[in-house]
Amino acid sequence: VMTRDLRAFPKPAKAFQEAFVQAVRRWASGQHDSDYSETWPVFKARVLQAFEEMVEYADGSDVLVATSGGPISVICQDLLGLDDARALGLNEVIANTSVTRVLYSGPRRSLSVFNNYSHLEAEDPALVTFR
Repeated sequence: VMTRDLRAFPKPAKAFQEAFVQAVRRWASGQHDSDYSETWPVFKARVLQAFEEMVEYADGSDVLVATSGGPISVICQDLLGLDDARALGLNEVIANTSVTRVLYSGPRRSLSVFNNYSHLEAEDPALVTFR
């Protein structure tokens, strides 16, 4: 149904992006928590717990994690001390297959690289997509 509805727009990808942004903002607002099986605060806590467990498990080694923009935004939010609005803004610009790198040592966590997709641009800029 959504695919059919989006085809009615001159730019379906842009229409989807706008709908996605509105949906995520609604979820994170806290005003409609009963509509969701997991609230935004619970999601953030789950992501940060998984991140810390991964760091513990890695024990100083490099780790490759494939995930979506939501968890990446939450981790960056925590690392940079951002509010929810800014974290959601990050989520809006994360490209598919982009690379974000976090450095860690003991309790220290640092964002080293965010949303790098030069590997796509080097091959063909048309490969860069956001949803």
